Amino acid sequence: MSIAQDKKDTLIKVLGEDRVFFKGEDKMDQATFLSFGTDRTKVYPPDYEILTFPKNTQEVSEIVKFAFQNDLKVVPSGGRTGYAGGAVAKAGEIVISLSKMDQVLDFDPFFGSLTVQAGMITKNLHKEAEERGFYFPVDFAATGSSHIGGNIATNAGGVRVVHYGLIRQWVLGLKVVTGTGEVLEFNGEILKNNTGYDLKHLFIGSEGTLGIITECTLKLTKKPLDNRILFTAVPDFPSILELFKETHNMTVPILAFEFLTQYCLGKVMDHLHVPDPFSAPSPYYVLMEFEISEPADEEKLFSFLETILEKGFVSDGSLAQNSRQAETFWKYREGISESISMDYTVHKNDISLPLRNMNPFLNDMEALLSSKYPGFEVALFGHIGDGNLHLNIVKPQGLSDADFFSQCKKVDPSMFELLQKHHGSISAEHGIGLLKKDFLHYSRSQAEIEVMRMIKKALDPKNILNPGKILP
Repeated sequence: MSIAQDKKDTLIKVLGEDRVFFKGEDKMDQATFLSFGTDRTKVYPPDYEILTFPKNTQEVSEIVKFAFQNDLKVVPSGGRTGYAGGAVAKAGEIVISLSKMDQVLDFDPFFGSLTVQAGMITKNLHKEAEERGFYFPVDFAATGSSHIGGNIATNAGGVRVVHYGLIRQWVLGLKVVTGTGEVLEFNGEILKNNTGYDLKHLFIGSEGTLGIITECTLKLTKKPLDNRILFTAVPDFPSILELFKETHNMTVPILAFEFLTQYCLGKVMDHLHVPDPFSAPSPYYVLMEFEISEPADEEKLFSFLETILEKGFVSDGSLAQNSRQAETFWKYREGISESISMDYTVHKNDISLPLRNMNPFLNDMEALLSSKYPGFEVALFGHIGDGNLHLNIVKPQGLSDADFFSQCKKVDPSMFELLQKHHGSISAEHGIGLLKKDFLHYSRSQAEIEVMRMIKKALDPKNILNPGKILP
């Protein structure tokens, strides 16, 4: 596709020469240009025509109106930390980067809410909240690069979801631009607004296919007074589930409940050069974070550790003695994705299941891989508190990337059939994007998919917003 000069002039008039870039021009390095049209999947090569950098909602609206009038497709671009191809622009689209939309717009100290532009980096949002005496609790490994708008567009969860829930619970209001360029605003200044459909929830988790989130009002909370990290070695997977049930008897609030395998721990130790946490290896490990509000809570944790040791749910355990050790304990969990992604070729799967069905699913999955793909190694970790498993297949040595991904494509349908059998979901928090859209029927009925199509048609009649994502 070639962009006519009059169309270029129109976009330049809206944004200025310094915030619009065209394919093949020398104003921006080509590698940098292309990086705005991809994410961490690295499966689909980016190929698009125009890169734009709006600074406010009105400019986003003007760009989308331009695209609508000229039958051009649009891909919103945030921190590009996703693993489902949701931010890939591969068919001559306009990419709208929200990276210059990172301002605080409003703060309500009475209500405890913060309104920001959608391009704010999540870690910066945490800082803005804390500077005002509040706390935004949605946190995960990519907070240093992900954008809050992208977090909302994928309904992110993170490591403390067992206590705080998904980001959906923390969104009070949104401002979005639909597929015609119309701006919709969903009130975020009041908690109770029982006046019909709460339309903002349509856009949370929609991956930019219904509208581009440009502003958001977020509920804040108080920061935990103190916390303690308990890292434990666990003999088998059923013991992880029993251990989680045991936390229900605790009066000390649990903030996080994460697990990983010995395979994952070994990769993290090799990559990050951190010490082995225990004297003897164990098949599984569980990291738990608890909120401490009074001195008696410390004793309760030691008593809890004694109980789970006596019951055999764990074979060893250690409470972090200081902030440095707590940071190291978290590295064992949060360093997994980086350790395997940077050093190995990996096929990632982000899935969820009812907790009571996890062990039967994993037994079936192990049987499937050992029978059909005996050379595959699996890096398994996740958020037990919300039933979220990260099941990453690591490419064997001697197998080409092309052959590996070809075999993984054969594995996925079999895995999704097992998920369907055990009442799980093919995507827990990374979304559907391009990677999983052909498998949507494993988690959604045909009737649901048709309703989704109708909603898409109503808000994006020409199908210009993030085309090809989610819906097959």
